Amino acid sequence: MSNTTPDITVAIVSYNTRDLLRACLRSLAARQAEGEASLEIVVADNGSADGSAAMVRAEFPDVRVIETGGNIGYGRANNAALRDARGRYVLILNSDTEAEAGALQAMRDFLDARPEAGAVGGRLILPDGTTQPSCADDPDLKSVLWEQTYLYKLFSRNRVTGGYYMTYWDYGDRRAVEQVCGACLMVRRELFRQLGGFDPRYFMYFEDTDLCVRVRAAGAQIWFLPDACFQHRLGGSSGSDWRVRARMIASYNKSRYYFFTRTRGRVQGLALKAVVLLGATLRVAAWGLLALTGRRGAREQARLFAEVWRQTRRMGPHGDAPEGAPGPPSAASCTSA
Repeated sequence: MSNTTPDITVAIVSYNTRDLLRACLRSLAARQAEGEASLEIVVADNGSADGSAAMVRAEFPDVRVIETGGNIGYGRANNAALRDARGRYVLILNSDTEAEAGALQAMRDFLDARPEAGAVGGRLILPDGTTQPSCADDPDLKSVLWEQTYLYKLFSRNRVTGGYYMTYWDYGDRRAVEQVCGACLMVRRELFRQLGGFDPRYFMYFEDTDLCVRVRAAGAQIWFLPDACFQHRLGGSSGSDWRVRARMIASYNKSRYYFFTRTRGRVQGLALKAVVLLGATLRVAAWGLLALTGRRGAREQARLFAEVWRQTRRMGPHGDAPEGAPGPPSAASCTSA
């Protein structure tokens, strides 16, 4: 191992995403070969059954692989990957992303030049060429209500109903934001360590929101850089089975409930739970009516949200324990339930 301090330690959590992971690692290798930045790359494999770990060892011998032993969660796996990080900066990156030319250099150079910035996020480009909303304001009960009643989609350009996901903005300029998506998040290594990394009580989702809140509480800024572009094959490890999707949405709700209870108190946590149950009820009713008309896929959607309702009703105001927790933990928040 070289004694030279790398610019960036890249942490990638993977769960049965072998082909996507290969493409991600190839893009990083290309960026390093082009001289953008010196990298230390660590893959934390969360119990994949598709040979991901073996593929990395065979095709990318310079990449360090940590086998976590199972679905220990996105935040926990990243913490394990970054425990011995040597880079000046750490980049948390989804396995379904690919770094475009100039992206790593833009993020590194920005943090080099702006000591007040503690973290930066890049632009995530979806397969259809559009920019994924990847920044957000801190969540509150109003934003959850707009989401659960679909007003945030009906009036996405409105600063009130579209405020949380910042859908009123075209992502065309650099700006300080309250949070950026954990699918592509670069943080100063010493700050990440000072904060203790991700809270391990989040199994999947909202661990990045929680971290960004703590970054700003420590007095550091968070910035979005539109010129740091990453292709994002969104949902690469999610699957399409309605049962898996129901468990993932329920996991999102559990993490959000824990976040609200921890940061806003028990009363707001209970109010959040009530609003989410309302949203699931509305979706069950809407998809149930569409199923009666014979609309394709409506019956599965109704069953999906009925399962979300059942799991949401049972959730408690605590983190989602990794043991036996549902779904593939390889995607950061960046999504609405």
